Amino acid sequence: MKNRFFLALLLTIVLVVGSTILARADYPERPITLIVNYSAGGGTDMCARAVAKRAEKILGQPIIVVNKPGAGGTIGVGAVAAAKPDGYTIGVLTYTPLAIAPHVYDVPYNPLKDFEYIMGYAKYLYGTSVRSDSPFKTLKDLVQYAEANPGKIKYGVQGLSIPNHFAMVYLSKMAGIKIEPVVFKNTMEEVAACLGGHIDVTNQDPPAVVPHIQAGKLRLLASFSDIRWKWVPDVPTVKEMGYNFYVESWAGLGAPKGVPKPILDKLRDAFRKSADSEEFLEIIDRIRLIAEYRTPEQFKNLVQVGYKENEAMVLELGLHKSQKK
Repeated sequence: MKNRFFLALLLTIVLVVGSTILARADYPERPITLIVNYSAGGGTDMCARAVAKRAEKILGQPIIVVNKPGAGGTIGVGAVAAAKPDGYTIGVLTYTPLAIAPHVYDVPYNPLKDFEYIMGYAKYLYGTSVRSDSPFKTLKDLVQYAEANPGKIKYGVQGLSIPNHFAMVYLSKMAGIKIEPVVFKNTMEEVAACLGGHIDVTNQDPPAVVPHIQAGKLRLLASFSDIRWKWVPDVPTVKEMGYNFYVESWAGLGAPKGVPKPILDKLRDAFRKSADSEEFLEIIDRIRLIAEYRTPEQFKNLVQVGYKENEAMVLELGLHKSQKK
């Protein structure tokens, strides 16, 4: 009798384990959801769609993009962390919600514990731009006006925990000026407000502003990154102008913690091949982001190191959540 019981138990275990292995071998059997933590039409969204387009051909299933913007990108990242770890929900993990935002305000996830990393695939550049008919022809013009008119310059941001906002805070401190942030829901709103004359400055990335620069509607005053923008190569970096700082950010992909390794391996392989494809590289160049592949471990390390380093920066700028009254 005991032998029959143990035989039945062993058979059950074999069937369960076998079916699980088979299910993972057949993965994916249905469409995969890709959560993008910023609005449709922006650089992050377009880049995510580009890398998904090639990957879905490799995986043999559609990848459905779902935009969940808001709170500086933390809403979408939180949705990834909360998803079922079965490989059918993955998401864009951008640097700011992981390495900066948790120090500024409470977020519904632990950036060091709640994710499986798939890869890093793009680098963002930032800069400060004004309308083409603005009296500010250079960054020096803007700084001089701000010195004489404290608080009159208004610049756009999508949250107070993002690199382009930090760039303006650094500039304010180093130049000894007072300028005021105006918070917008998304990139397009901010750029539209600048074009419409409702704010003086927009601090967006190349995908958002270069088309308007090339159309003669905006003027780039400075690159906030460590390099000049190749689309506007004559405009220097702030570091070249004597301000010793730069900001940058990255985009990658991840999944909720606990996704089985065989499924993760399939996702990592498919998206690595996508990021290496000529199709993706052509699209990302057209979008005006910088292609920069990082392995899962490299991207995870980037976040972990950045998380520690940015805490000191946030404290220095007086923006840490522990410093709020």
